[in-house]
Amino acid sequence: MAKNAIKADLEQTELEENRKLSAGAGKERSGILELDMNLEDYEDFEPLPDAFYPGTVTLAEMRTSAKGNDYYYVTFQVHPDDFPPDYSIDNAPEGINLVYARVQKPTPRNRRSITGVKNFLRALGMSLKSSVINPGEWEGHRANLLLGHQDWNGIDINTIDGIEALD
Repeated sequence: MAKNAIKADLEQTELEENRKLSAGAGKERSGILELDMNLEDYEDFEPLPDAFYPGTVTLAEMRTSAKGNDYYYVTFQVHPDDFPPDYSIDNAPEGINLVYARVQKPTPRNRRSITGVKNFLRALGMSLKSSVINPGEWEGHRANLLLGHQDWNGIDINTIDGIEALD
């Protein structure tokens, strides 16, 4: 019985410490964000025009879809230096991050799935002389991204419609 009381006291103390930490974190911790101007004063984001842009892999990992299929989730960044001259850098001064999730995890001896990974690695300029596929090694590699557009919840966003090797 005493052990349960001690455990309950420890749990209560931990909860109180977490509350103090949360309170100290301020408004952002609670989900409240204070902007420097009214929302109506912000200009809407404009996606990049449809064209090819060099992109750098910033994240690559394997994920599993809701249907249980394994695929590679790859985030590319298009740097502001690669924006067209007439595109406002104010749209994305830190660059634009885009996700490419169209490469399925290959199944050995399934030529169709192997070909998809080979073509992706070729676009990244990586060697095919290996029997190991390590998406972590893709980070930092660059490719030419063909960007298009898609409507997402009423917002026009960029999509990666194709990937090619840089010249």
